Amino acid sequence: MSASEGNSVNIGNYKVEVNPAKAYAAVIGQDGQRLFALRLHASLDSFAGPDESYGEITVEEDRRPGELVLTATARSTVWDTRVTTTRFLPDRIETTTTVTGQGRITDAHLFGGRRTPRGFLPSGARLQQAYSPNPDHPTRVIRTALEPATIGPCGEGSEPGIERWLFSPAPWCFAVTPDTTQWIGLSVVAPIAEQTFTNYHYLPVTGGFSLRLDYEGHTTVDGSFTTPLLVVHLDGTDPEDVLVRHRALLDEYGVVPQRTVESQAWWQRPIFCGWGAQCAIGARTDQAPQPLATQANYDTFLQTLAKQGIEPQTVVIDDKWQEQYATCRPDPEKWTDLRGWIAERHAAGQRVLLWWKAWDDEGAPIEASITDAAGNPVGLDPESPACVDLVREAVEYMLSPDGLDADGFKIDFTARTPSGSSLRHSGRLWGTALLHEHLRLVYETAKRTKPDALVVTHVPNPAFLDVTDLIRLNDVLRDDDGEPGYVAQHMRYRAGVVKAVCPELGIDTDGWMMPNHAEWREYLRIQHELGVPALYYVDGTDTDRYDFGPDDFAAIRESWERFGTRVRTERLP
Repeated sequence: MSASEGNSVNIGNYKVEVNPAKAYAAVIGQDGQRLFALRLHASLDSFAGPDESYGEITVEEDRRPGELVLTATARSTVWDTRVTTTRFLPDRIETTTTVTGQGRITDAHLFGGRRTPRGFLPSGARLQQAYSPNPDHPTRVIRTALEPATIGPCGEGSEPGIERWLFSPAPWCFAVTPDTTQWIGLSVVAPIAEQTFTNYHYLPVTGGFSLRLDYEGHTTVDGSFTTPLLVVHLDGTDPEDVLVRHRALLDEYGVVPQRTVESQAWWQRPIFCGWGAQCAIGARTDQAPQPLATQANYDTFLQTLAKQGIEPQTVVIDDKWQEQYATCRPDPEKWTDLRGWIAERHAAGQRVLLWWKAWDDEGAPIEASITDAAGNPVGLDPESPACVDLVREAVEYMLSPDGLDADGFKIDFTARTPSGSSLRHSGRLWGTALLHEHLRLVYETAKRTKPDALVVTHVPNPAFLDVTDLIRLNDVLRDDDGEPGYVAQHMRYRAGVVKAVCPELGIDTDGWMMPNHAEWREYLRIQHELGVPALYYVDGTDTDRYDFGPDDFAAIRESWERFGTRVRTERLP
């Protein structure tokens, strides 16, 4: 039946008042205050133009015990039909929009949209603070609700103004609050095959907000298309609790892929990664760090640590040990015998991970690449047969006994997931789904070649549970004005994100780049509490060029010993 003006329906601990003329539903909290005025229509823009509603929006309501369903049918300037369905349940509000017709979606605006002659209409909200699980500031975790935020696999950190690349992607869930006593989640719930968008945006305005998914014209509608389920889940106690509820939602709807790989004991062993040491040499000698990924330097790194009684059980050879990123063959000028070097590490009881750069097409044939409007390669195309062959051959070479016989990978630069409406690629996947396909190629080939291989990523999103074993907290962001101890505090926040949404996975605690020696020592003090200790330095830090003394090496040993005790007494992933 049609909704009537001022109609009030009690749902759990809140009530809903429908305004059919303006096509929104007010959500009233227990305190009698309006929490939201949620728009009941959306806009799915396409290459044909902006999606505008015009004329009357018909709002139908269906009341059931403990549930109210509102169906808003609007005339669209782009689609044959557009229908938004919003369900109000005791603990959550769910919405989807379905369009029919033909077109290529560029953006999906949710809880807001264009309606002539009023322009873009966001939802109303009484919000004070917001939280993003995607680290984009070196000290701040909670932000004002008027500051926008983005989650996604696109955001190269070397670009000015882009600081959202550390988790790529983070879980699809923002948290907002009207008064800090009630935290509310804004979750996208969809299987990975339907995550053909790049970024998910929280877009606030004074007195309101909307949400947006970027499809960039790579999702084609020929018949009908339904947006991913968007869920507003209520009554969280704090942001991490909201993330726990987000994961529970994903499990409830059956969109989390199952892990079929058992964790190995050696994955929970202290890590040494040579990148920080390469940077320290570069800082002292005015060199770029990539040319310093040499056999001679890594021998020196391990010898320096061994003299201090520090013997990492996992060694990561970082950027750029390979001659070409896509083909993954050792640079002969840097590594005269990488296979033999790895064999020596195995004889010493150590494992070796190779740094692998996602998306980079250096050395790849053009047919294995995504191309721009001029036909130039911009990154690997995981759906092209040539790329499939290339990646499988490279992974098999790096891990097989007949190749380098390495033990796994540290996968980096997932935030370079290609973005752009004009880009050309082979298949139907795009954005997040294409990144998953890229990692799936690596992961499945790795496990087939060496079943206990370790794959480390920085994608703490439950949709990626089947393509990663260990989540790296990623680089530290510098803040020269930060309060003492801010690094440790911020890394706790990052670890909290991982534990809330991916409790099955272990954590690589990282450790570069440290703003100074004091922050490094403070973080070292708590690393064992967060996950697997990761050491990036061997004789001093790179930013302030601080030389380590006996106390520093003793602190490393103590951290590793504490983690070993924790592993023995707790059941860690």
